[in-house]
Amino acid sequence: MIDVAKLLSCGCDSTAKIGIGASRKLHGDTLKHLSRLGCEVRLVRFTNTKELVHALKDSELDAAVRGTLSSGEALRSLRLEFGLNRIMRTAIMESAQKKNFLLTPVGIDEGLTVDARLDLVENTIAYFSRIRWKPKIGVLSKGRLEDVGRGEEIRTSVEEGELLAKKLRGKGHAARHYGILIEDALKDCDIIVAPDGVSGNLIFRSIYFVGGGKAFGAPVVNLDRVFVDTSRAKSDFSDSVMIAAGLAGTGVLRRPRA
Repeated sequence: MIDVAKLLSCGCDSTAKIGIGASRKLHGDTLKHLSRLGCEVRLVRFTNTKELVHALKDSELDAAVRGTLSSGEALRSLRLEFGLNRIMRTAIMESAQKKNFLLTPVGIDEGLTVDARLDLVENTIAYFSRIRWKPKIGVLSKGRLEDVGRGEEIRTSVEEGELLAKKLRGKGHAARHYGILIEDALKDCDIIVAPDGVSGNLIFRSIYFVGGGKAFGAPVVNLDRVFVDTSRAKSDFSDSVMIAAGLAGTGVLRRPRA
Protein backbone atom coordinates (compact mmCIF):
# COMPACT_ATOMS: atom_id res chain seq x y z
CA MET A 1 0.00 0.00 0.00
CA ILE A 2 1.43 3.37 -1.09
CA ASP A 3 -0.15 6.28 0.80
CA VAL A 4 1.26 9.43 -0.79
CA ALA A 5 -1.45 11.66 0.69
CA LYS A 6 -0.39 10.72 4.24
CA LEU A 7 3.27 11.39 3.43
CA LEU A 8 2.42 14.79 1.93
CA SER A 9 0.36 15.65 5.01
CA CYS A 10 3.22 14.65 7.29
CA GLY A 11 5.57 16.83 5.28
CA CYS A 12 3.20 19.79 5.32
CA ASP A 13 2.98 19.61 9.12
CA SER A 14 6.76 19.40 9.45
CA THR A 15 9.08 22.24 10.42
CA ALA A 16 11.99 20.52 8.66
CA LYS A 17 14.70 22.58 6.98
CA ILE A 18 14.75 21.64 3.31
CA GLY A 19 17.34 22.75 0.77
CA ILE A 20 16.22 23.17 -2.83
CA GLY A 21 18.01 23.99 -6.06
CA ALA A 22 15.90 26.62 -7.79
CA SER A 23 15.87 29.98 -9.46
CA ARG A 24 14.66 32.90 -7.37
CA LYS A 25 11.25 32.87 -9.11
CA LEU A 26 10.64 29.14 -8.69
CA HIS A 27 11.78 29.36 -5.07
CA GLY A 28 9.32 32.19 -4.48
CA ASP A 29 6.47 30.40 -6.22
CA THR A 30 7.10 27.22 -4.21
CA LEU A 31 7.19 29.21 -0.95
CA LYS A 32 3.88 30.88 -1.82
CA HIS A 33 2.24 27.54 -2.58
CA LEU A 34 3.54 25.99 0.64
CA SER A 35 2.21 29.01 2.55
CA ARG A 36 -1.21 28.70 0.93
CA LEU A 37 -1.31 25.06 2.00
CA GLY A 38 -0.47 26.07 5.57
CA CYS A 39 2.89 24.26 5.57
CA GLU A 40 5.56 25.05 8.17
CA VAL A 41 8.52 23.77 6.14
CA ARG A 42 11.63 26.01 6.21
CA LEU A 43 12.92 26.29 2.64
CA VAL A 44 16.48 27.30 1.76
CA ARG A 45 17.42 28.09 -1.85
CA PHE A 46 20.68 26.88 -3.41
CA THR A 47 22.10 27.73 -6.82
CA ASN A 48 25.19 25.54 -6.47
CA THR A 49 24.90 21.76 -6.54
CA LYS A 50 28.00 21.05 -4.46
CA GLU A 51 26.89 23.47 -1.77
CA LEU A 52 23.46 21.82 -1.55
CA VAL A 53 24.89 18.30 -1.24
CA HIS A 54 27.59 19.45 1.22
CA ALA A 55 24.97 21.13 3.43
CA LEU A 56 22.98 17.88 3.41
CA LYS A 57 26.07 15.83 4.29
CA ASP A 58 26.93 18.16 7.20
CA SER A 59 23.37 17.91 8.56
CA GLU A 60 22.75 21.60 8.01
CA LEU A 61 19.58 20.45 6.25
CA ASP A 62 17.01 17.83 7.17
CA ALA A 63 16.55 16.95 3.49
CA ALA A 64 17.30 18.23 0.00
CA VAL A 65 15.41 18.54 -3.28
CA ARG A 66 17.39 18.82 -6.53
CA GLY A 67 14.90 21.16 -8.20
CA THR A 68 16.38 22.79 -11.30
CA LEU A 69 20.02 21.94 -10.65
CA SER A 70 21.86 19.69 -13.12
CA SER A 71 21.07 16.00 -12.69
CA GLY A 72 24.59 14.90 -13.69
CA GLU A 73 26.24 17.31 -11.25
CA ALA A 74 23.89 16.30 -8.44
CA LEU A 75 24.57 12.59 -8.91
CA ARG A 76 28.33 13.15 -9.09
CA SER A 77 28.27 15.28 -5.94
CA LEU A 78 26.23 12.69 -4.06
CA ARG A 79 28.62 9.91 -5.05
CA LEU A 80 31.67 11.89 -3.98
CA GLU A 81 30.26 13.31 -0.73
CA PHE A 82 28.71 10.07 0.49
CA GLY A 83 31.19 7.58 -1.00
CA LEU A 84 28.62 5.76 -3.14
CA ASN A 85 29.54 3.61 -6.12
CA ARG A 86 26.21 4.37 -7.77
CA ILE A 87 23.01 6.26 -7.15
CA MET A 88 19.70 4.41 -6.88
CA ARG A 89 16.52 6.44 -7.44
CA THR A 90 12.88 5.42 -7.27
CA ALA A 91 10.13 7.78 -8.39
CA ILE A 92 6.95 8.31 -6.38
CA MET A 93 4.11 8.73 -8.87
CA GLU A 94 0.36 8.82 -9.37
CA SER A 95 -1.41 7.66 -12.51
CA ALA A 96 -4.21 9.57 -14.19
CA GLN A 97 -6.52 7.02 -12.52
CA LYS A 98 -5.26 8.21 -9.09
CA LYS A 99 -3.23 5.07 -8.38
CA ASN A 100 -0.11 5.77 -6.29
CA PHE A 101 2.92 3.71 -7.24
CA LEU A 102 6.72 3.58 -7.22
CA LEU A 103 8.71 3.35 -10.46
CA THR A 104 12.27 2.15 -10.86
CA PRO A 105 14.73 2.37 -12.59
CA VAL A 106 14.22 5.91 -13.88
CA GLY A 107 17.76 6.97 -14.80
CA ILE A 108 18.78 6.11 -18.36
CA ASP A 109 21.98 4.42 -17.18
CA GLU A 110 20.40 2.53 -14.26
CA GLY A 111 19.09 -1.03 -13.93
CA LEU A 112 21.00 -2.43 -16.90
CA THR A 113 21.23 -5.97 -15.49
CA VAL A 114 18.98 -8.31 -13.53
CA ASP A 115 21.18 -7.96 -10.45
CA ALA A 116 21.19 -4.15 -10.73
CA ARG A 117 17.38 -4.13 -10.83
CA LEU A 118 17.27 -6.59 -7.94
CA ASP A 119 19.45 -4.23 -5.87
CA LEU A 120 17.23 -1.30 -6.82
CA VAL A 121 14.07 -3.09 -5.72
CA GLU A 122 15.57 -4.36 -2.47
CA ASN A 123 16.90 -0.90 -1.57
CA THR A 124 13.53 0.58 -2.48
CA ILE A 125 11.67 -1.86 -0.24
CA ALA A 126 14.10 -1.29 2.66
CA TYR A 127 13.86 2.50 2.28
CA PHE A 128 10.08 2.74 2.18
CA SER A 129 9.51 0.04 4.80
CA ARG A 130 10.60 2.70 7.28
CA ILE A 131 7.36 4.54 6.61
CA ARG A 132 5.49 1.21 6.68
CA TRP A 133 4.86 0.91 2.97
CA LYS A 134 4.60 -2.77 2.01
CA PRO A 135 4.45 -2.80 -1.77
CA LYS A 136 3.66 -5.57 -4.23
CA ILE A 137 6.13 -5.74 -7.10
CA GLY A 138 5.28 -5.81 -10.79
CA VAL A 139 8.21 -6.68 -13.06
CA LEU A 140 7.99 -5.54 -16.69
CA SER A 141 9.80 -6.73 -19.82
CA LYS A 142 9.73 -5.86 -23.52
CA GLY A 143 7.07 -8.36 -24.60
CA ARG A 144 4.39 -10.83 -23.58
CA LEU A 145 5.53 -14.26 -22.45
CA GLU A 146 4.47 -15.69 -25.82
CA ASP A 147 6.62 -13.12 -27.67
CA VAL A 148 9.95 -14.81 -26.95
CA GLY A 149 10.32 -15.85 -30.59
CA ARG A 150 10.05 -12.31 -31.92
CA GLY A 151 13.70 -11.33 -31.67
CA GLU A 152 16.72 -11.79 -29.45
CA GLU A 153 16.21 -8.55 -27.50
CA ILE A 154 12.62 -9.44 -26.66
CA ARG A 155 13.51 -13.01 -25.69
CA THR A 156 16.31 -11.85 -23.40
CA SER A 157 14.11 -9.22 -21.77
CA VAL A 158 11.24 -11.64 -21.13
CA GLU A 159 13.61 -14.24 -19.68
CA GLU A 160 15.21 -11.60 -17.46
CA GLY A 161 11.77 -10.49 -16.26
CA GLU A 162 10.91 -14.04 -15.28
CA LEU A 163 14.27 -14.45 -13.53
CA LEU A 164 13.99 -11.18 -11.61
CA ALA A 165 10.49 -12.00 -10.36
CA LYS A 166 11.69 -15.47 -9.30
CA LYS A 167 14.68 -14.00 -7.42
CA LEU A 168 12.45 -11.49 -5.64
CA ARG A 169 10.00 -14.20 -4.59
CA GLY A 170 12.96 -16.25 -3.37
CA LYS A 171 13.82 -13.38 -1.04
CA GLY A 172 10.31 -13.35 0.35
CA HIS A 173 8.85 -10.48 -1.70
CA ALA A 174 5.46 -10.49 -3.43
CA ALA A 175 6.53 -10.22 -7.09
CA ARG A 176 5.07 -11.12 -10.47
CA HIS A 177 6.31 -10.74 -14.03
CA TYR A 178 3.76 -8.96 -16.26
CA GLY A 179 5.72 -8.86 -19.51
CA ILE A 180 4.91 -5.66 -21.38
CA LEU A 181 1.44 -5.30 -19.77
CA ILE A 182 2.06 -2.25 -17.59
CA GLU A 183 -1.69 -1.61 -17.46
CA ASP A 184 -2.19 -4.90 -15.60
CA ALA A 185 0.83 -4.35 -13.36
CA LEU A 186 -0.48 -0.93 -12.30
CA LYS A 187 -3.84 -2.42 -11.30
CA ASP A 188 -2.25 -4.99 -9.01
CA CYS A 189 1.10 -3.63 -7.84
CA ASP A 190 2.76 -0.76 -5.98
CA ILE A 191 6.29 -1.00 -7.43
CA ILE A 192 6.69 -1.06 -11.19
CA VAL A 193 10.09 -2.36 -12.29
CA ALA A 194 10.96 -1.30 -15.83
CA PRO A 195 13.12 -3.53 -18.09
CA ASP A 196 15.92 -0.94 -17.93
CA GLY A 197 16.51 2.74 -17.13
CA VAL A 198 15.65 3.99 -20.62
CA SER A 199 12.30 2.20 -20.53
CA GLY A 200 11.68 3.51 -17.01
CA ASN A 201 12.46 7.06 -18.08
CA LEU A 202 10.06 6.74 -21.02
CA ILE A 203 7.33 5.40 -18.72
CA PHE A 204 7.94 8.30 -16.32
CA ARG A 205 7.74 10.89 -19.10
CA SER A 206 4.70 9.31 -20.71
CA ILE A 207 2.73 9.25 -17.46
CA TYR A 208 3.84 12.65 -16.17
CA PHE A 209 4.29 14.87 -19.21
CA VAL A 210 1.57 13.59 -21.53
CA GLY A 211 -0.57 11.13 -19.57
CA GLY A 212 -2.06 13.38 -16.91
CA GLY A 213 -0.30 11.68 -14.01
CA LYS A 214 1.78 13.17 -11.20
CA ALA A 215 5.45 12.87 -10.27
CA PHE A 216 6.28 13.79 -6.68
CA GLY A 217 10.01 13.16 -6.85
CA ALA A 218 12.50 10.31 -6.81
CA PRO A 219 14.26 9.74 -3.47
CA VAL A 220 17.76 8.28 -3.53
CA VAL A 221 17.10 4.97 -1.80
CA ASN A 222 20.70 3.94 -1.02
CA LEU A 223 21.56 7.07 0.94
CA ASP A 224 21.50 7.75 4.69
CA ARG A 225 20.07 11.23 4.10
CA VAL A 226 16.90 12.32 2.34
CA PHE A 227 17.63 13.57 -1.17
CA VAL A 228 14.70 13.84 -3.56
CA ASP A 229 15.53 14.03 -7.25
CA THR A 230 13.10 15.93 -9.47
CA SER A 231 12.44 16.82 -13.07
CA ARG A 232 13.68 20.29 -14.00
CA ALA A 233 10.50 20.73 -16.04
CA LYS A 234 8.33 21.07 -12.93
CA SER A 235 6.87 24.56 -12.46
CA ASP A 236 6.16 24.06 -8.74
CA PHE A 237 8.24 21.98 -6.34
CA SER A 238 5.97 22.23 -3.31
CA ASP A 239 4.87 18.57 -3.52
CA SER A 240 8.50 17.40 -3.76
CA VAL A 241 9.42 19.59 -0.78
CA MET A 242 6.57 18.07 1.27
CA ILE A 243 7.65 14.57 0.24
CA ALA A 244 11.22 15.34 1.38
CA ALA A 245 10.01 16.80 4.66
CA GLY A 246 7.69 13.85 5.22
CA LEU A 247 10.48 11.35 4.63
CA ALA A 248 12.86 13.26 6.90
CA GLY A 249 10.28 13.23 9.67
CA THR A 250 9.37 9.55 9.52
CA GLY A 251 12.65 7.79 10.24
CA VAL A 252 13.98 7.18 6.71
CA LEU A 253 17.21 8.87 7.78
CA ARG A 254 17.96 6.18 10.31
CA ARG A 255 19.37 3.51 8.02
CA PRO A 256 22.91 2.21 7.47
CA ARG A 257 24.74 3.72 4.51
CA ALA A 258 24.70 1.37 1.51
